[in-house]
Amino acid sequence: MIAMAEGGHVDVRLRSGEWWKFVAAAGLMMMMMMTVEGCSGRYALDRKPVRQISEAERKSRGSVAFERVRERVNGVREGMSPGEVQAVLGAVIAVAAGPAGGPGGGQQKLMDGFLCKMNPLPLRERWLFGYDEGNVQLVGFVVEFERRDEDDDEWIVRRVDPSPEDDCPVIGDTRLE
Repeated sequence: MIAMAEGGHVDVRLRSGEWWKFVAAAGLMMMMMMTVEGCSGRYALDRKPVRQISEAERKSRGSVAFERVRERVNGVREGMSPGEVQAVLGAVIAVAAGPAGGPGGGQQKLMDGFLCKMNPLPLRERWLFGYDEGNVQLVGFVVEFERRDEDDDEWIVRRVDPSPEDDCPVIGDTRLE
């Protein structure tokens, strides 16, 4: 029997021989919570309506956006997947409205401060973050991923490089998958 006792705490009293029902119910509840969390799109990104994707992309590469992402980079840990990194760093799906506010304007994944992705080696990938305003481009930090072999699609964070010497080979290449 479960009852609310004085002081707001829960008082659980079981009849003799019914302890196993309580343990089974608690175990079932734990399994359901883990299953629901796994199925609910744990790393689903927010969809953000924008007038023009090109304008949203320009803003995501600005110094204000870089300052926002620089505050979040401490949440990136070794062993995280690219999806986890995108969630921690606040990636969004920018959705542009079509003509007269209707559907059909397109969409693109954007992340504050993301400049480009480089693959210096088949087993390594580097995501460069910083800002690109006017004629000034600054790379502030890099998230480096690795994978076991070339056929493996499971990239994981190897490290965050706080003082990189990289530059993006193609200015404006901010496409995330």
